Amino acid sequence: MITIAKRAMTDEAKAAKAQAILDKAKEIFLTTDYTEIKMADIAKAMGISNGLLFVYFKTKETLFMCLLFREYEKRLDYLINAANEMSFDSFGDIKQLFMTELELLIDRNPLYIGLESMRSAILEKNTDIDILFGMKKKLFERALELAAIVCKSGILTVNQFIDIFFMESAILIGCKLSSDAPPVVAEVVNKIGIEGFNRNFKDDVLTAVSCYFDGFEASLGND
Repeated sequence: MITIAKRAMTDEAKAAKAQAILDKAKEIFLTTDYTEIKMADIAKAMGISNGLLFVYFKTKETLFMCLLFREYEKRLDYLINAANEMSFDSFGDIKQLFMTELELLIDRNPLYIGLESMRSAILEKNTDIDILFGMKKKLFERALELAAIVCKSGILTVNQFIDIFFMESAILIGCKLSSDAPPVVAEVVNKIGIEGFNRNFKDDVLTAVSCYFDGFEASLGND
């Protein structure tokens, strides 16, 4: 009997396979609650064994954290390209950059919003530490690249810009968590008719971020 050895996958092929797994996980996440997703479900959808899936991603949290960081990279690509096309003559121009991208994010990227809202409480707790560190380092480097473009104007320092960048995410997470009231709470509120309790996520985020920018601009005048 002649045994034909399987050719080892190239690094490029492995990377492509990992991206295909992330694509499939994205499809499942957009239709299924995270708590109900099992790694076996993703492996089955990919037509691969559970063992092979764990070769690529050691935990479910690592897989979905990688998916989130892929979305971070897309966000930063957009912001960097947009910033390169803009002229930053005032603080209002910086606000416009963020607010325009934020509205697009809310309207078109439920994947990012869903994963970002559970990042620190769920995903980071069981993500491979080396992978997590590498992704955060890469994210920070890209954020610095964006900051360098915007801060050439001298309106903000790099540190101030980074503060704004990460505070925007914090506001987004807070609004998302406050808008996701358990069904039983929403049912009681609707029966009682408490005005103002039911939240509009998009309006809340845009209003909160806009107010944050206005406050930040006012503080610049006091420095």
